[in-house]
Order: sequence, then structure tokens, then C-alpha cells
Amino acid sequence: MSKTSQDIAYSPSQFARDFEATLTRQAIAGREQVAHHRPITVNVSDDPLACFNLFIPKGSGPFPLMAFIHGGYWQELDNTATDFMAEHYLSRGMAFASLGYGLAPHTSIETMVDQCIQGLEAAYHALTDSGGVWSIQLGGHSAGAQLAYWVAVNGKVPIDKMVLVSGVYDLTPLVDTYVNEPLGLSHAQAHALSPQFATLDQLPPCQVVIAENDPAAFRQQGHEFVKALLAADVPAELRDIPACDHFDVLEQI
Repeated sequence: MSKTSQDIAYSPSQFARDFEATLTRQAIAGREQVAHHRPITVNVSDDPLACFNLFIPKGSGPFPLMAFIHGGYWQELDNTATDFMAEHYLSRGMAFASLGYGLAPHTSIETMVDQCIQGLEAAYHALTDSGGVWSIQLGGHSAGAQLAYWVAVNGKVPIDKMVLVSGVYDLTPLVDTYVNEPLGLSHAQAHALSPQFATLDQLPPCQVVIAENDPAAFRQQGHEFVKALLAADVPAELRDIPACDHFDVLEQI
């Protein structure tokens, strides 16, 4: 496979209907959500992007919590990109935290993981102080799914379920693509950061989501990761959502 075709294979925007319109729609919905239901906003480091918005349901706790890590190939977007998702969880009586992290090239993936761990711990404590927590789900989209894996295995907060959406579980094919330009990963580093090749038996039950119009490479990674989870005796479900692409699939989560 030539470099050009490899770039295309791992470029979700090439397979989406109108990703810019989708991201704009989601951003507007997120701002409306914040205006309608004010979250608690907390920074967890000196990096302004290492922060979260915590949306808490009305009523008395304890509450289940969904903490979600945005995508953007480790180099774009911020936590507010997933604020629009809060409405779905609030309507079910769940709290929702949109976790953010610093971006490449200024922040390494390892530091991003640390920031997300700190964010989850801080969100847990903030919700504990605002009614209590009785279960935690951890989600992630695209690059955020990779970060979510490392948060789950290295963090101190017990996670009951993971929801991993259109994720990157094997980073090695990205090394020779445009994605790696701000990351600067060697093949060895990419392999070491890949959940596909890491220890999986510490994970809670996982729902692995792929979209019908995800790039074929992303769909294959989802299938392969589910196989690896099942081989490690981790309860895993593959959810294949029709008529969605890499970006609007989040509106079905």
C-alpha cells in the first residue's frame, strides 16, 4: 500500500458525508447544552485543555457517571466537542463528564493519558461531593478510545463498563501517515501504545462500536479488538451502527 492510499485509509473525513457540518452541529448543540444545564468545570493541570465539564442530573444522588474522552487524532478538538452528548445521559439520570487533554505536538500521548486519569479522578471526586457516584462508565471516540484503554488499566477509579467508539487500537499503521507528523512516533512507540498488543484482562466489560461508514481500516480494528478482548476473557460486544459515519456516530451513543 502506497503512502497516499495509507493516508486515505486512515482519514475518516474521506468517508464521511459532511464531517465539518457534523462537527459544527455538535458544537452548537454542546454550547446550547452548557447554557441550558450549567456544568461544573475543572482544570486538572496547567494545560488549559486538560479539563472537564461535569453535568449532574437534577435530584439527589448517588448517580451513575459516564466519562467520555474526545477524539481528534490526539491533535485536534477539545473536551467541549462531546458536551452535546450530555443531554442523552442526563435524560437517563446519569452524570456526564467530557474529559479533555493537551494536544500534539506540544503534549505526548503518555501525558495525555496522565491528564485523562487526573480528569476522571477529579470528576469522580466532584460528583462524590455533589450527591455521590454508584457506577462509572468510561467512553472514548477514535483516538479517545485508545486513551480510554490506558486510563482504565492505569487509573485508580474503578470502571464498571467501557464504551469505545470507532477506536484506534493499533497505532502502528499510522506511523507512515500524515497522522504521525505531529506525534513523531516510532514503530516501537506506536506498538507500545496500542491497546491491541497490551494486556486486556484487567478491563471491565466493553462495548466496541463501529459505524457503517467508518473507514474499512477502523472497522477492521474494531473487529480485531473485540476478538482480542474475547480471547482475554473480557466480556465484549460489537455494536455496528448503520447509516452513520465516523463523526455522526456519536449522536447514537
